[in-house]
Amino acid sequence: MTMQRPHRYRPLARDPAEDWWRGAAIYQVYVRSFRDTNGDGIGDLCGVIEGLDHIASLGVDAIWLSPIYKSPQVDFGYDITDYRLIDPIFGTMEDFLTLLDATHQRGLKLLMDFIPCHTSDQHPWFRESRQSRDNPKADWYVWADRSVDGTAPNNWLSSFGGTAWEWDPRRAQYYYHPFLVQQPALNLHNDEVLDHLLSEMRFWTDAGVDGFRVDAAQCLTWDRDLRSNPPFGRGDPNAFIGGGPTNPFAAQSHIFDRKAEGIDRVLRHFRRFADDTDCIFVGEISDIDSAAAAPEFTEEGRKLHAVYDFGLINCHPDVDSITAQLTRREELLGNGWIYNVFTNHDSTRAVSNLTYFAVDEYRVEAAKMLLFMQMTLKGGCVIYQGEELGLPHPKLEFEQIVDPWAKAFWPTFEGRDGARTPFPWTDGKIGGFSDADPWLPMPDVHLPLNAKAQGDDPHSVMSFVRAFTRWRKDQAVLLLGAEIMSRAERAPIITWRRVWGDRTLRIIVNFSTDMAFMPLDPEWQLVDAPGCATQRSDHGVGLGPLGFAIAEER
Repeated sequence: MTMQRPHRYRPLARDPAEDWWRGAAIYQVYVRSFRDTNGDGIGDLCGVIEGLDHIASLGVDAIWLSPIYKSPQVDFGYDITDYRLIDPIFGTMEDFLTLLDATHQRGLKLLMDFIPCHTSDQHPWFRESRQSRDNPKADWYVWADRSVDGTAPNNWLSSFGGTAWEWDPRRAQYYYHPFLVQQPALNLHNDEVLDHLLSEMRFWTDAGVDGFRVDAAQCLTWDRDLRSNPPFGRGDPNAFIGGGPTNPFAAQSHIFDRKAEGIDRVLRHFRRFADDTDCIFVGEISDIDSAAAAPEFTEEGRKLHAVYDFGLINCHPDVDSITAQLTRREELLGNGWIYNVFTNHDSTRAVSNLTYFAVDEYRVEAAKMLLFMQMTLKGGCVIYQGEELGLPHPKLEFEQIVDPWAKAFWPTFEGRDGARTPFPWTDGKIGGFSDADPWLPMPDVHLPLNAKAQGDDPHSVMSFVRAFTRWRKDQAVLLLGAEIMSRAERAPIITWRRVWGDRTLRIIVNFSTDMAFMPLDPEWQLVDAPGCATQRSDHGVGLGPLGFAIAEER
């Protein structure tokens, strides 16, 4: 008997051409580091407004803003004290509404970063919850009695280091925090909590927001029996690697504190809300086997619209590993949907992470190649600010680090600050980011790669992005088509097909700094697309270092 692969052949619930988000290119704005207009060294909403023309020029479809809500900023906005207020360091509600209008006037959508799994410990909800075991919000967070020996209820660990439980003397109980101790977990098994979160989202959709990036969607629920996680087997490929090799979080198989019972119920609530308000949800998933989880999170028409994960970010940068990752993802995804990312604000920048061998001599080619892959794999893509410039990951000293995760695991883990340094607009002292010392240093290596210089250079990474995104908008096969991974006939090629209607494209990538050759039968003709090789021989196509091509079956 042949085992049928799950999900793969289930028909779509609607015409995918109706959905703008499927093949969208989304530009991620890390607001703190984008542009500072008030001279405090921290990026703000007015800075995003000033940068909108740059974003629109890239040919993207939407922008996603990092958290701008009121927050103590212990985790730089991912610890919220009020979901409906703008933190003063970023500006005012008037600034936000001006930005929203300006975004829509340029034909772009705007997505906000929403954090439903936890709040700040300074949030009024938590302040009330911790006062007693019988107040109206007593069950709004995850509380548990101590074990018989006084220790934590189970062995769950924070991905930021140490136990995920904190003793609170006021309630004489432990509360759960999957990340920092200042980020207590909300209890989404409680319908009242879930309804309140949806009300907070509705406040923003009523204002005109087009959707949300859902932070840490794997943490939406937890095992109500509080069972301890089993250990990972030695060398298990699913072990979490964040925090470096010394993070004990990687020793556990997180089956009871990640993607746990009740998550389907929460995701279906989110989707009903999205359908009612005409917004979209893009979920971030990590800490788990994301390739297997993606279809579960994006069940067609019933759960999140799409997810993005760390599978490619964490993949070893060689042809075999990346091909295997993409093949497994294609086999499992079915009619689920995914956004392709090679980096974000929590990871090493792509040219330093995925092509460590090419950062110096071949940085431009490497950056173009990775962006090309993002925009030709099935799904949409998220372009993190600075990737359109091909920025390498800078080296920061410990004294420059502000990330609490990095401080906990230094020096085996350098943290997230290297991806969060200020955006270089010009080659000035601070790259045109601010008139004051920025909250993180401006790397010297980034100054020559600034946006102004690249805008004037037709061969720059930024010029490639502008040209390719515009060409891609007219290619339904790339926006909506199915994906079939192939094993190249010879390394170091990575290749796959995209199929939509009567069109079939073959994507060909030379994932090396050597010359490469891809044999092609005569019926495959090269497509004249920006940045792509367009000359073929009788036998196939030759590719330069980190070169790429698209062929169409005629």
